[in-house]
Amino acid sequence: MVKRILLATDGSEAAGSAETLAEWMAYQLGAVLEVLYVCDQRWVRFTELVDVGAFSVPLPRYRSEVQDALSAKGRAVLERLQTSATAASVVFEGRLESGIPAPVIGQASRKADLVVMGRHGEVHHGQTDGLGATAEKVVRSAVVPVIIAPLDYVKPDHLLVGYNGSEPSVRALHFAGPIAGALGLEVRVLACHENSTRAAELAAEGIEYFGAYGLEAQPLLLSGDPALQITQAQEPTYLVALGAFGGGPVRRLLLGSTTDYVLRFAVGPVLVVP
Repeated sequence: MVKRILLATDGSEAAGSAETLAEWMAYQLGAVLEVLYVCDQRWVRFTELVDVGAFSVPLPRYRSEVQDALSAKGRAVLERLQTSATAASVVFEGRLESGIPAPVIGQASRKADLVVMGRHGEVHHGQTDGLGATAEKVVRSAVVPVIIAPLDYVKPDHLLVGYNGSEPSVRALHFAGPIAGALGLEVRVLACHENSTRAAELAAEGIEYFGAYGLEAQPLLLSGDPALQITQAQEPTYLVALGAFGGGPVRRLLLGSTTDYVLRFAVGPVLVVP
């Protein structure tokens, strides 16, 4: 069961959906909400020197000015989220760290059961689709499940599990089972296979598993490209659960093609289980 949720946020508008989703899940699951704000040291290094022709202009002259500005913003974000969590009766813990966001988030996630973050942050130049570099790096390397939230928040009411019988999909099934009931989600097991009989068998496996949690899951039997079928089947209120490509260094280089596609084009939140 999920008892500690790590919310990684930069406080941007793009991260707002992840902030709301994490707080709602923490309340529903009775979990501690740990909020991490990373003062991105790339901004500090970028502003040390800017070359203009034959001149090197320090912007600002002292690194501490940029660091102080980042820290002040981080404290403001943590204070805002603490106020919201307290009002919602959610146990809150705030962390202000400095470094490169992805590895800092990865290290912090080792003490959490689940990571929640936005699809991209404030440096994504207003792009509303795709997957930001930090989110992608965290998903590829995380040792715990990660939920990537879309830009706009809608409270989930369904769990859509992509199940093909592989080890990664089994892990996704097992992680999603306990939280589906606690969150009050209706469950659908999507099995995509060119052989309709095999698709029905796969869906039956998933349905049987959810039955142990008192959940009456419904089958969704499809054929064709799994990535396209999942994204087409997802509604904004559907939390999609998928397994990552696999463990170890391979996943750090390559996510499964289905998972990678769904993360980039999903209209709702996506749960990736390593």
